[in-house]
Amino acid sequence: MIRRARQAPGRQRGLASGTLLVVLLFALTAVGVVWVGMGIVTSDRWPIRWLELNGEFQRVSAEQLRASLEPGMRAMRESAMANAWVSAVHVQKHWPDTVSVTVEEYEPVAHWNRGELIARDGRAFSVPEADGIQGLPWLEGPPTRLDDVLQTWVSLNERLTPLGLEVRHLAIDDRGSWSLELTNGTRVYLGRDSTDERLARLLGSWDALMEEQDVPPRGIDLRYTNGFAVSWPRDGADETRNGS
Repeated sequence: MIRRARQAPGRQRGLASGTLLVVLLFALTAVGVVWVGMGIVTSDRWPIRWLELNGEFQRVSAEQLRASLEPGMRAMRESAMANAWVSAVHVQKHWPDTVSVTVEEYEPVAHWNRGELIARDGRAFSVPEADGIQGLPWLEGPPTRLDDVLQTWVSLNERLTPLGLEVRHLAIDDRGSWSLELTNGTRVYLGRDSTDERLARLLGSWDALMEEQDVPPRGIDLRYTNGFAVSWPRDGADETRNGS
């Protein structure tokens, strides 16, 4: 007589559990397909009931921004980007009925021509009240020279800081000629060529230039081969100094 081996009870329970798990996974997958097919997971079936608004909100009003947001994920982003101070918007849906909107603002570091500002990331942007913002330096030049002007401004400040000076106004004209105004009120004319050498000439002579002087120069013209011209506010007379 041949006897059939009996399976151990533990193995039978393991097989039953595995089969049940497969059935459950299949059922959940089928339900998910049905939900998508019926549109249950769309915004029509699961409307947005909660809105989370995140950001620094230094120049953007959170209340006004919230009131301006249009329904719908894409519409929310577009309506938020309509604010001139908004640089980026991130919209995310949290199931089932919450949407979070994260807003990034432009951080201005300088004026750019008229009606525009330069953000910390180097981009130019326009806001209605741009020209009225105080405490920012003015940079001017052709629109295509924005990067050059920005880099020159940073470089000049790095070289002027040891003297306790900074650039208040920097400009380049259509011919490529540079001029600037320092925070002490001195106007400096660099010209088009050899600007680094000309500035080095001034920086090297600054201490000697300011000896026994109560006020800074009104203007300094560096567009000379071996020297520069200085005008003082007390009498407006120009004086030519040899560079070192």
